[in-house]
Amino acid sequence: MTQASSRHIRFRGRSFPVLTLEPEQPIEGWLEQLDALLEQSPAFFSRKSIVIDLAKLTIERPQLTELLENLTRRGIRLMGLSGVDPSWASDDLPPILAGGRATPQPPPDVSATRAKDASPGTLSPSEEAAFEDIANALGAGGAQSVDPKSSEPPAPSAAPLILLEPVRSGQSIYHPDGDVTVIGSVASGAEIMAGGSVHIYGTLRGRAMAGAYGEKRARIFCRKLEAELLSVCGVYLTADEISANVQSQSIQAWLENETVKIARLD
Repeated sequence: MTQASSRHIRFRGRSFPVLTLEPEQPIEGWLEQLDALLEQSPAFFSRKSIVIDLAKLTIERPQLTELLENLTRRGIRLMGLSGVDPSWASDDLPPILAGGRATPQPPPDVSATRAKDASPGTLSPSEEAAFEDIANALGAGGAQSVDPKSSEPPAPSAAPLILLEPVRSGQSIYHPDGDVTVIGSVASGAEIMAGGSVHIYGTLRGRAMAGAYGEKRARIFCRKLEAELLSVCGVYLTADEISANVQSQSIQAWLENETVKIARLD
């Protein structure tokens, strides 16, 4: 018996992590900040899935069109819009998305609460021991006189991504569900983006982005800082904004009061 083959097209609903831009008023000032970021890292948004969320803005459709034109001129391609009136949907705009959710945040734990009262410049014993063990294994001699602010690092929600070779210029490493560890250096023009923390046991010359999908407790660790850009939970520092006293040093970076803080590890 001959069986007819199905000619149906299969459709499935799927979810993917995206980067979300959230413009702020005044738009002109926000675009200036965007230009400063792109001046330091021209390829920051290239080949990324990007959505723009306008829920916090009061914006009319002509202003939206102008904003999108400004982003296009800067080489930022959008896959969708969020936080706008669905009736604005048209062929000249990216698709209007609804129902998006930020990456869930774990509830604060007791140790993190205690860390708020700790004096700046102390790691927890477990953090210090873990960092020293890894440093010894790599021949770094261990971390001494550790001075950054204490806070328990986030437990990754998935297995970490461990890279045993340096990351070359032009490479982009994405791991949205957990930590990224590089046993080596990250070259200028390379990029590491992690949903959790970023650990670089070498020189960081490129860009490192921790907590890229909303994990505010994520951190960046590196043995030698020469970065083009550091970002934690979407808040960033460019090379010009990084203090000279932490350049070429072993450091960690974390988010505190919507500001990226950096402290030396030795």
